[in-house]
Amino acid sequence: MEGYLVVKMALAASRAVQVIDYLSVHPGQPLSLTEISRALGINAASTLSVLAALAESGYVVRHPTHKTYTLGAALVAVGHAALMQHPTLEAARQELSLLADEIEAQCTASVLMGDLLVAVVAEGRPRRAGTWSRIGTRVPFSAPFGAPFAAFGDDSLRNRWLGGRSGADPDEARTRRLEGALIEVRERGYAVWRDSETREELGQKLRMLDDEPGDTRLRREVISLLRELSEGFVAVNLDSANLFDIANVTAPVFSPSGEVIMILTGIGFASPLDGAGVAKVGLRLQASAQVIAMRTFGSFAQPDGSPQERSRYRFGSSTSKEIEP
Repeated sequence: MEGYLVVKMALAASRAVQVIDYLSVHPGQPLSLTEISRALGINAASTLSVLAALAESGYVVRHPTHKTYTLGAALVAVGHAALMQHPTLEAARQELSLLADEIEAQCTASVLMGDLLVAVVAEGRPRRAGTWSRIGTRVPFSAPFGAPFAAFGDDSLRNRWLGGRSGADPDEARTRRLEGALIEVRERGYAVWRDSETREELGQKLRMLDDEPGDTRLRREVISLLRELSEGFVAVNLDSANLFDIANVTAPVFSPSGEVIMILTGIGFASPLDGAGVAKVGLRLQASAQVIAMRTFGSFAQPDGSPQERSRYRFGSSTSKEIEP
């Protein structure tokens, strides 16, 4: 009996997290019990029980007339405490707000949580329709997403990224190709991902998954598209004068010990970029990563963990302020 109660309590806690996560990616959008239940794939009675408990604690608010639910004010205190605990987030928000204007793209910061990459900061707007992200978006940690974590991580992390969630048998040619791409990421210090119809389709599916996280069919489609997309994840020749449709450029933020704690991504560029343009964006993202590390830790590190003094990159007429350690 005791074991049953423990399992039941754990399930209730898990569902409460699901509800809060779902409402957090739909800020300001009142949702009904039916909408929440259907999206999460939880029966209405269980969803109502969870919502009632959350409402009693102030974590969600139920509209007395419309009977819809939104996030409650109690989460403001939780969010404030989280920002105090993780100053990297506020440093990233301030820096990416400047960076988004400079490179004329949306800029996001994401962290690795288990098997998922979660967007925790989103600033600016994409200049290309259909290419955008929002705070709370969750993406499987699988090639080609999150390449800097794999490039600068240990063998276990790299193997997780290479294998992904497809369940398919290992493909030696694919693995060699992706490992070559990771070498390029380590040498350059940032990852570059070309745009494609597959990537656009994946973006649409991921946004649909934000709205319907309990849709198992949709989740399988995302995994399949990830596998397909990883087949085309190759390095961009930065010496080329040819123009490339770039999906995103991503750089890591290192802790003083050399661990990647966050990745910064520029997405939705206004126009195609040549090799020099890609490199310029990549270097600017690296500079922002260093600024964020300086604001958070007072120093930044290279992958070997050795502290460095801040480099002063400039992208055009940069407005980034000098940061005192």
